[in-house]
Amino acid sequence: MVTGNRRRDGFLDKPWAVIAVVAGVLIVVAGVLVFFMGGGGNTAGLSTPPAAVSPSSPGQGMTVPAGGSSGQPGILNYGVAPTKDFELTNVVVPAQGIFIEVSYRGEYTGKYMSGNVTQDLSNSGERVVKVENPGPSVFTLVKKQDGSSKQVLSVGIWKDGTRIAANSTSLPFGEVTINNNI
Repeated sequence: MVTGNRRRDGFLDKPWAVIAVVAGVLIVVAGVLVFFMGGGGNTAGLSTPPAAVSPSSPGQGMTVPAGGSSGQPGILNYGVAPTKDFELTNVVVPAQGIFIEVSYRGEYTGKYMSGNVTQDLSNSGERVVKVENPGPSVFTLVKKQDGSSKQVLSVGIWKDGTRIAANSTSLPFGEVTINNNI
């Protein structure tokens, strides 16, 4: 009987294989670090444009920049910088009636309830929705449909040309709720 001590060549016995494994591990570690550390983007010097709120004469529309604002009662502003090269447009909120203003660069869904009316909201961009047959209060719930934390979802309730309530979020898949007497 012949027995042999024949040595098998293993994969890691080849010098190029060891180098390839080490390089692969280093690439994966570097990728994980970049992913969890945020990639080093710089938003210094960017700010959220303020929204103008001013009374208007009855029967005339009022133009306001869509987006978050600061310094107004009831408004939460997280100071998130707008995306580069994205221009906010002005939306017109009519001076008579109850309206819901929603501003978000991505897709959103939600609803509002007032009196016996429940209406679904689903869109993107800046929108003003008329509340039909309003009751004594308005409840609004709007949710971001993406994981963006750089874009602010802003919601406001307007009565006769004056914003009476507002709220915003920049959280990924964040939602905004407002429950306000009108």
